[in-house]
Amino acid sequence: MPRGRVGAATAQALLALAVYCGLSALVFGWHALGDPSRIVEGFGQSPPYYGHDQSAYVWSLQWAARALTHGHNLFLSREIFAPFGYNLAWAASVFGPGLLSIPLTLTLGAVGTYNVLALAAPAGAAWTAYLLCRELSGRGAPAFAGGLLFGFGTYESVEMVNHLNLALIALLPLAALLVLRRHSARISRRRFVLALGLVLGLQFWTSTEVFASMALFGGIAFLVALWLAPARLRPGIWACALETLGALALALVLAAPYLYYALHYPNPVSQISTANAGVDLASLVIPTKVTWLHYSEGVARGMGGNLTEQVGYLGGPLLVLLVAYAIEFRTSRLARGLLTFIGVAAVMSLGAELVLAGNATAISLPWWLIGKLPLLRFATPDRFVVYAWLALAVVVSCWLARPAHARLRWVALALVLVSLVPNFVGVPWGTRVDDPPLLHSPALARYVPPGSTVLALPFGIAGNSMFWQLDAGFRFRLAGGYVSVSMPAQYQPYLRLVSALQGNLIAGYVKQRVCRFLALTGTSVILRREFAPGYWAQLLEPLGVRPQRVGGFAIYELGGPGGLGPRGVCAAGRRVR
Repeated sequence: MPRGRVGAATAQALLALAVYCGLSALVFGWHALGDPSRIVEGFGQSPPYYGHDQSAYVWSLQWAARALTHGHNLFLSREIFAPFGYNLAWAASVFGPGLLSIPLTLTLGAVGTYNVLALAAPAGAAWTAYLLCRELSGRGAPAFAGGLLFGFGTYESVEMVNHLNLALIALLPLAALLVLRRHSARISRRRFVLALGLVLGLQFWTSTEVFASMALFGGIAFLVALWLAPARLRPGIWACALETLGALALALVLAAPYLYYALHYPNPVSQISTANAGVDLASLVIPTKVTWLHYSEGVARGMGGNLTEQVGYLGGPLLVLLVAYAIEFRTSRLARGLLTFIGVAAVMSLGAELVLAGNATAISLPWWLIGKLPLLRFATPDRFVVYAWLALAVVVSCWLARPAHARLRWVALALVLVSLVPNFVGVPWGTRVDDPPLLHSPALARYVPPGSTVLALPFGIAGNSMFWQLDAGFRFRLAGGYVSVSMPAQYQPYLRLVSALQGNLIAGYVKQRVCRFLALTGTSVILRREFAPGYWAQLLEPLGVRPQRVGGFAIYELGGPGGLGPRGVCAAGRRVR
């Protein structure tokens, strides 16, 4: 390509990136950018706990910086779920972005870094999709539209609620772009293997779930290409596939530390199956409140799953455009490949059993079998729609690039975009981080000695203990915490009590259960957030400790680790076992 055209293309790409960044700030960041150190990007904390996932990612970012600067084990943290700790290789730990952004974390803090990464996610995804679409459509404006669709469509809007690891998807289009350029011999074998290996390795360190599904759908894309390509092109596709396996091997070498801790130590989520967590077929045309054009909350809730798993909405205009593309490009091998890939991704995303408008149909789908494979059985199939969105972005850009009826095509695109616009007025795209004064007060040293174990209430996902530990500079360990959907095996016998520690009602011998848990964890102090809803009197009054109300907490001093010291609340009477 002539130098002038290269310069123009680079300028166009940089302009597209700037516009995408501005749109992300406007649509998603208008709330968080008002106070980026104390307002975290995403939905607020409400009964379904939307917003609490951010605490796990913010904690992960700070832990990456702390592990590197204090010489701690990155993967095995004993600061949570005391005294046993947690294997963070099986949590949604964004260690790749966390390690790369340590200078930012040390400067802005973990909340500010989270906001930067969260707002960069849709802009980055849109930009790399733009590069891919420009490669295939050959035109800048249609490619910009394709990037807009991928970076600001339903999948990304939903994951922006509170799933940072799933929102950081800019590497998906980049991997596809590298494969295309290698197949056309625009980059050398060595550069291709190194570049793709780095991309896949970073994806592993960002989200192991996305990495596993990326490998699956990459394999599917190669099979589709082999099926549709003429015989003269198949040797080149096979060669590219083998080189991609080389890049995958390099990625696994880069991920070796991660793999070691994931495979060598117990997996706390091994008993959890997500095979049935598929997209409801009706959700293809029924938007949730994440989209401005949405039905009532009751209609969306009837489709099952919480809001952050309802990622299937495409909308009528986009489906009509897809049909128009299929008709107009029916003789194109690329079109048939894209349509086949979209169909496969859509079917996979439906999960193990077809669900329609919240009703299980007892119709088994391919994921019933595929979802039993190693690593993939931990993937949530509804999230596979991201691959359909990527292919749809290419479809839209190629369809818009046709010169015939150009004005009508752009009008159709406008209807598509209107049907997909995120709801940036009707939902709060920022959550103020809970900031009790005690955590910044010298009085904290009086009640919480350094290195002590604290039971923070509400417990886990129902509360803000992960934020509190960061605010206190990791002064204390947590009896519990929240980094995943599961807890260590030692905590599993206490699941009913954990429900009560989240504020729910409990029946039976309360003191005995609480004392056993305190003894198990070595808790010496209970910090209960004042005014947090819950049946706290029924849970804590049997301990016989009068709480002291200081700096936004009701503080229960237990007289020793686990309440078992000489004056401990659990030491008298029946022995705790």
